[in-house]
Amino acid sequence: MFSDSKSHSGKGMWRALSLLGFACLSATVHAQLVPMEDDALSQVLAQDGSLFLSDHIGPNALANAPSDGSANFDFYRMGLDVKLNLNANIAKFQLGCGGVNDLLTTSAPCDIDIDYLSFMGVNNDGDFPSLDGPESAFELIRPYVELAIKNDSTATLREVAGIKIGGQRINGALSIGRDYTGSGKPSEGFIGPGLESNLINQEHGGACNPSATTGQGVVNCHSGINSVSGFLSLELSAAIRARANLLNFFDADLNTCFGRMNPAQYGCNANSTPFFVDASGTRLQTLHVAAAKLTVDAIDLNCNFWNFAVCLPAQGVANLIIDEGYGQLRIDMRQVHYLLTPDTENFFLSMQRERVAWPNYSKAPPPNNQAFDACNPAYGQIPANGRCSSAYAPTANTGWWLNAPGAKILNINPPNRIDVGYVDLGTAVSLLGPEGQLLIDNPKIDLPRVSNCYGSAVFC
Repeated sequence: MFSDSKSHSGKGMWRALSLLGFACLSATVHAQLVPMEDDALSQVLAQDGSLFLSDHIGPNALANAPSDGSANFDFYRMGLDVKLNLNANIAKFQLGCGGVNDLLTTSAPCDIDIDYLSFMGVNNDGDFPSLDGPESAFELIRPYVELAIKNDSTATLREVAGIKIGGQRINGALSIGRDYTGSGKPSEGFIGPGLESNLINQEHGGACNPSATTGQGVVNCHSGINSVSGFLSLELSAAIRARANLLNFFDADLNTCFGRMNPAQYGCNANSTPFFVDASGTRLQTLHVAAAKLTVDAIDLNCNFWNFAVCLPAQGVANLIIDEGYGQLRIDMRQVHYLLTPDTENFFLSMQRERVAWPNYSKAPPPNNQAFDACNPAYGQIPANGRCSSAYAPTANTGWWLNAPGAKILNINPPNRIDVGYVDLGTAVSLLGPEGQLLIDNPKIDLPRVSNCYGSAVFC
């Protein structure tokens, strides 16, 4: 095939090499695609690079589906693999006013009704919004829309039973409402002397009593969460100074606390056992903290010359043997002026025409090995409603519903000693056991309302 001449020999060699290269190229071009095994595919980083996310979850397909049929839907999820920064102020946030839920006895007029709602970031420690304004924006990670479809397999009966808007995870804080008691709060519009008393709650018409430590006079000094429908799993911490009259004989002052306090107060610090409470229902207006375990730091019976012979020994014995007790708090939600939501999973807002148990984003039960999680068995407070073992969120009632399973209200430290009035011997003894018969009704908790002054569009 090749010539004997040297000149032709070189040309023949190049021709042969060209033919070989063409053959290799042809083989490459016409090669068949072979599916990758799962093990090999898991090593490819580009598989997580999709902008659009979608998912389908069949009826009752996940772990520990509710037995009441509230997960008997086809769930279709559509989202984005992005992180959105949100910085927003809303003067009046209302959803689901009127409608079928108006038939509820003594119900509030709206499913969700919140005054002066702001979405903002937290401080660098992630535990509190800065009083001078947030230091970051509210973050929404992997936002999505999800549909609950009823009778999905039957075209003539198929219908949308609910719609949900949420994110795999959020990171930020919600500032809520107004405090009418402070003359030194320019952000609230109260500047100058004489404004500390006889203030009128312009949202609700009630007279504010700044000197009150409990009751409606305290509530009227605030606007905020007027009603909320949803599930809130809250981590709380508080330092409470209380005064009680025992049997018309002693005025007992108690310094107590519960949960993680930072800075430390009355025996509670950042390393203390966290305290959790669940609130769930339609058009809630109060937060009831039942049987909170209190660390008792000090008991002062206010002994005087006339009773010291009995009082001093009693005070010494009480401080020696009593280092914990139980109590109850009932707090009107208008006093709640912020909710922390740092790295909170399964936060969503939904609307449904019937009860729906929405799937968790991860399609698995909540983790029980994360710090400061209500489902962590180390704290001994796992809720009895079964949500910690289910891949579904607590069932959402008809109407609008807010799901916030990891919100926090930390470092409640009322400025005044709370006077709970007369306490009989039976109630005093009950405080040593979990029944905790003493109920403190709407104490002044002094949660600050933080102005949203972050970002290019400044809200102050």
